Order: sequence, then C-alpha cells, then structure tokens
Amino acid sequence: MDHADSLPTDLAECHRLLLAAYQQTVQLERTAAGSARRATESEQRIAELDRVLDATSASYKELQHEHASMLEELAWYKRWVHGRRRERIVEAQSQQHLFDLTPSGAAEAPAPLDSREARQEVAGHSRRRPCQRELDLSSLPHHRHEQDLPDAEKICSCCRRAKDRIGEEVTRILEYVPSKLEVHEHVRPKYACRYCKDGVSSPPPPERPIARGIAGPGLIAQIVVSKFGDHLPLYRQEDIFARHGLHLSRSTLCDWVSAAADLVRPLYELQRRLMLQSAVLWTDDTPVTVLVGGEEGSRQGRFWTYVGDAEHPYSVYDFTMSRGRDGPQNFLRNFRGYLHADAYGGYDGVFLRPGSEVIEVACWAHARRKFFDAQKCSPREAHQVLDWIRQLYDIEDRARPLSAAARCELRNREAAPILDRLDAYLAQLKSHVLPKSVLAKALTYARNQWDALRCYTQDGRLTIDNNTSERTLRHQAIGRKNWLFLGSQAAGPRAAVLYTILAGAKRHRIEPWDYVRELLLRLHAEDACLEDMLPDHWAAQHPESVLTYRLDESRKKAAITRDRRTRRRAQAKPR
Repeated sequence: MDHADSLPTDLAECHRLLLAAYQQTVQLERTAAGSARRATESEQRIAELDRVLDATSASYKELQHEHASMLEELAWYKRWVHGRRRERIVEAQSQQHLFDLTPSGAAEAPAPLDSREARQEVAGHSRRRPCQRELDLSSLPHHRHEQDLPDAEKICSCCRRAKDRIGEEVTRILEYVPSKLEVHEHVRPKYACRYCKDGVSSPPPPERPIARGIAGPGLIAQIVVSKFGDHLPLYRQEDIFARHGLHLSRSTLCDWVSAAADLVRPLYELQRRLMLQSAVLWTDDTPVTVLVGGEEGSRQGRFWTYVGDAEHPYSVYDFTMSRGRDGPQNFLRNFRGYLHADAYGGYDGVFLRPGSEVIEVACWAHARRKFFDAQKCSPREAHQVLDWIRQLYDIEDRARPLSAAARCELRNREAAPILDRLDAYLAQLKSHVLPKSVLAKALTYARNQWDALRCYTQDGRLTIDNNTSERTLRHQAIGRKNWLFLGSQAAGPRAAVLYTILAGAKRHRIEPWDYVRELLLRLHAEDACLEDMLPDHWAAQHPESVLTYRLDESRKKAAITRDRRTRRRAQAKPR
C-alpha cells in the first residue's frame, strides 16, 4: 500500500526532472545558436577589419608616395626660386669616384694659357685674369681739337726768347653722339617743250621700300632691328623718336613693320626650302601670348624654330596658334633625314606617318635634367647616372674638332659601352623605385626615349643634345619679357619672317642694320637676286660688315671651357 502510494510521486518527480532537462537543453541550444551567431558576426567583423586594414595600409603607402613626391616637388620649386639654375655638379677632389665608375678616354694634357692672359695669385688658389687690351678706334671718325697756350706763356721767363714746339700730347676721349632723323629731299627737275607740248620729262623717283611711303630704308631697318634684334617694343621706339624731334605713332610703325615683312617674305621662303634640304635638323618651340579680342581676350600661340645643318646654314621660324601636331607636320612635310627634338608627343605625327623618312634623335640634356632633379630623393642612383652622362659629354668635347667620320668612330668606340652599362642600370632600377617619385619619372623618360637617345652615335653629323635649337629661341624668350604679347594673330607670321632674317644675320655674325637695309632696297627692285641675299652669301660678299668680336669672344670662351674640362678629366683619371 505504501509502495503504491509512492509511485505517482516518483512519476511527478521524473516528469519535473525531464521538463527541467528539456528546458536546460533548449536553453543550451539557444546559447549555442547565439554563440554561433556571435562567432559568425565576429568572423564577418574580422574580415571587414582585415579589408579596412588592407585599404588603410594601401592608402598609407599611397600617402607616403604622394608625400615623398610633394617633398621632391617642393625641393624643386625651392631650387628654382632660391637656388642656382645651372645644372652643374661640383665634386670634391677626394670624392670624384664614389661609384667606382671608369672614366672614358685618356686624359689630355692641359691646354696652355692664352698669351693675352695673366695668372693672378690669390691666397689659396690662382686665378686667370685677362690682360687689358687697347681699344681699336681706327674705324671711328676722329675730330682734332687744338688747345694751344696763350702767347704770353710761349715766352721763356728766363731769357725772354720764344719757346720752340718740341712735340705734343694727344688725349683721346671716346664720345657718343645721339642718332638723329634726317630729311633727304630728292629734287627732280621737269622738262617740257613749250612749242611741241609732247609731254614732260623728269628723272625717275628714288627707290623706296614702301611705295609712296615717306620712310627710307635706313629708318625701316632701324625699326625692324630694334624690335626683333634689340627687343625694343614699338611704344619705346615711339618715345625714342619723339626725343629726336619727330612723333611717329605706333600704328605707323606697325604698318612699316608689316610692309617690311611682306617685302622680305620671298627670301624667307627661299631659306625655308633650302633648310628643308638638310640631312639633319634641330627643332623646338616656345609659347607667346596673342591678343585675339572678344570675350576670350588672349590665347597662347607658338613660335617654332628649325635649324639647318652646316651645308644649309639657315635658321627658320614658324608660327602657329596652338601646339598641335599639325604645325610641325605641315612644316616638315617634305623633309627627309634626322630630326633633333624633345619628347613632345606632337612630333609623333612626323616620325610615325606612313612613308615617313624622318629619324628621331632625342636630347640628352632633357634626360640629364630629370636625373639632376632627382638628386635629393635618390642621391646615389641619380649621381651614378649623372656621372655616366658626364662621361658622354666628355667624349663629345674631344669629338667636336674631329671630322664627322672620326667623330662617329670615337662615339662607337667609347660612348657605346657607356650607353650599354647605362641601359642595364636603368632596367635594374625600374623594378624597385617608387612609381611616383622624381627618379621614376626620370627613368620612364629615359626608357621611353632610349632608342632615340642612342641615335646620335649612328652619324657624326648628329649632336648629343638639342641645345642648338634652344639657343635660337632666346630671341623670343628675351623679347617676350619686353613686348609681352603679339597684338593680333596676323602679327605672328610676320614676326616669324622678320625673326628669320635677324637669326640669319646673327648666325653669320652680320651687322644687322646694314644687312636689313640692303635687303629692303634690293628686294624692292625688279632685278633682285634672292640667292645673293642669303645671309651666308651676303656675308661672303661683304666681309667688312661681318662682326668679328663675337667670333673672337666665343673662341676664347670655348678655349677656357675646354681647358677647364681637360684639367678635370686629368684629375679624375685613376692613378
């Protein structure tokens, strides 16, 4: 009986225990589900954090590269504003071979000093100082001024006899007489028969560059040379003529300049045709502001220079209103040969057009400049490349006085191995430089232009850089600082014509006023012979108008530079 009474109690306890176990199991399942959910969320969070970390790391590296690039750019701007513009590396005497580079070529003996130079000793070093040379005044007009003593002072104070003239002292004073405007009246008498009345006869009128114009050839030549040779704007010339007693308005001066450009244009076209027959050309461009009026106000035009070789010694300018490739492509349509140019993509239309026979020759001065800018961020790599480039230029110094064939042989013998080493080194550097660094930009420029950079070793007539054309653009660079802009689009082609005439005079060291004045007279005549008016032909026919002081100065400067580089190569030679 007691056992039967306890059975329901055991079943209730079992039911309670089972219920508790079930609830605990449900709770555990819920806990497990929550844990799994939290684990999944944690994994997702970890994956998200990994992605954020990777993005942050990439962004940080990019910021590092951008920061380094900005520091390099800031250093470049600081050097441009406050530092020296000259790309020259001065090495200490004890640190000339930090990179174990083998110099090319044997050192030459230092050139003897010019006999006209003296050596001045200064504490710590010696300095060459040119001796003073007496001015040559024989070609100038001389005016003699007699300054005699009064008659009373010509009597001896002791014996009261007249003093004898035993000689004289001459004091030369170099004076300046301002230029002046003159009016030349050409009187032409007229004759007629009072009986027959068959007409009036008179001498022909004098030759004038501008038909029925009052300006003579000397005046127009002075205006042209002052503007395009001496870089004097027309408004300054207006003031100068006013000081001479006559006011000539700028509009009048502009008309005369336009007429002069139209008059000499046939000579310009002849020089252009002859220049395009060159086997080697040098070209470059420079910007200029052009007033166009209207809402636009102004635009940027371009002067292009094309320099012929020694057999066609003419420097011709062209003008375009943009820097598009159609400018050089149209100008060089009939050219066949080597073309020295920079890496501007507009020349690709010349090199890559169908059937093109133009061979690209790149500029080592441009390539060197980019490695020069990379010295601060990558000193070892940049200096090593710069030293190889210096060796290439040392070879050019020794090759310059040689013939074209000997120059080509020297380059293939000494410059080609240096170029091979440089090519391998640039390929090695490409794999581990920062992509946005200045060194990477220099490497990209050199690698993209490598075939064109090596092209100068193929022919002795080629040059290692494009500095020849850059020097001819100094006319526009200096003039741009004075006249600031071109007044109209039509003024650009006229300026290109007159700049070509003045560039020919400067290239052949002709006195520009004499040359332009005779051009204005001869080209106005009906029997003008254009071949005789070419600058090289005219200089040969008029040796008295060739300026020799510039030639002497350039030769002396070249000798000093050659002497300095020879001593540097001798010091750099390993002992």
